[in-house]
Amino acid sequence: MELIKKYKPYIIDLFLNTAGFAIYIASQHILLLPILAKVTNDTVYSSVVLYISILNLIGTTLGGGLGNVRLIRNSDYEEKNIIGDFFRILIIAFLIISVIGLPICIYKGYSLFVSCFLIITILMANIRIYSTSYFRLDNKYNRVILQSVIYCIGIIVSLIVFYFLRKMYLLLFIPELLCFIYEMKTTDLLKMKLAKTIEMMNTVKTFIKISVVSFLANLMSYFDRFVIYPMFGATSLAVYFAVNSMANMFNLVATPISSIILPWVSNVKGEETKNKIIKLTLFINIPVIIFVTLFAIPLTYIALRILYSQYLTTDNIMILIIATSIATSLGVAASFVKSVLLKFCSANKLVISYFVYFLVFILSAYLLSHKFNLIGFSIANIISKCVLLVCFIIMLVKILKIKNNE
Repeated sequence: MELIKKYKPYIIDLFLNTAGFAIYIASQHILLLPILAKVTNDTVYSSVVLYISILNLIGTTLGGGLGNVRLIRNSDYEEKNIIGDFFRILIIAFLIISVIGLPICIYKGYSLFVSCFLIITILMANIRIYSTSYFRLDNKYNRVILQSVIYCIGIIVSLIVFYFLRKMYLLLFIPELLCFIYEMKTTDLLKMKLAKTIEMMNTVKTFIKISVVSFLANLMSYFDRFVIYPMFGATSLAVYFAVNSMANMFNLVATPISSIILPWVSNVKGEETKNKIIKLTLFINIPVIIFVTLFAIPLTYIALRILYSQYLTTDNIMILIIATSIATSLGVAASFVKSVLLKFCSANKLVISYFVYFLVFILSAYLLSHKFNLIGFSIANIISKCVLLVCFIIMLVKILKIKNNE
């Protein structure tokens, strides 16, 4: 009972955060994408998949990165009794996204009107992802759930609108707009205005380091989709994404736990406690990999049968399911370790690890895909994620040795 009381706040936070993230993921992967796969052709479906991948990549890099910076540096602002910087940094990031993204959309053949919708949707997604850090800091995880419920309602509305108008750019714009209205009423972004504090430069430096790490980490999650489309076509991308999206549902556990771990580790005091955290992080990797793999394989197959039954007749689909499940389990384990390393390790070392990971994936994917097609990409995923996890473990062991020597 004493143990339950001690960790009750963390258990409640984890449950609410997981529930909120589950609703968000279900909105995209159980509602939006399976329905689109059935009512549109592979070309339209693949274009939506690529757009969602770009949106998530930018959102987790900038909005998520800034949110993590706020979790890490919040105590510095509270000690000085100041508020500001974060909205200003978001605005600067928005300008960069707009200046780069708008010409790219127009170059890809979208009209200026549609391009503006696509860019505005990405900007609102950044605010949505960032705002969860404010809810977590204030222990208002019920608002994370409500935000996700609003997003889910928006997805349902957008599907109805799409049925009548067939306007792809409204599919994600509507849910992001509803969430944006909610966030403006519940967060302190407007309260911050464009205030600049004495912590601005330190926050920007931390933001750049964490964003680079986040970009490299998330780039590898979506990179294969950008490569498969030009190499093998829309149908292959549709099949690959369907399998991956089901296996990656296990991020329902990994992402919220990682979100809880970072602020928790950031507030931990005492070398003995820090050592225990590092040892525990090292210990859980093998059990996590085994657990996720064993559950991901049957659940992915069942989900495909229910949501993407049209792809079950694809050649070697079971091999693809198994390979993808193993890669997912390695990614889940790596995400736990990364949450601890963000606190105890130099961001430069994390960047180097991700560059190694990227190079290994590119090389192995190039060599294997020509012979094994989609299976080759999945095997390359396994190899590269193994390399990344080993790099992370080596870094943790070195940190532990340094602390013990001290």
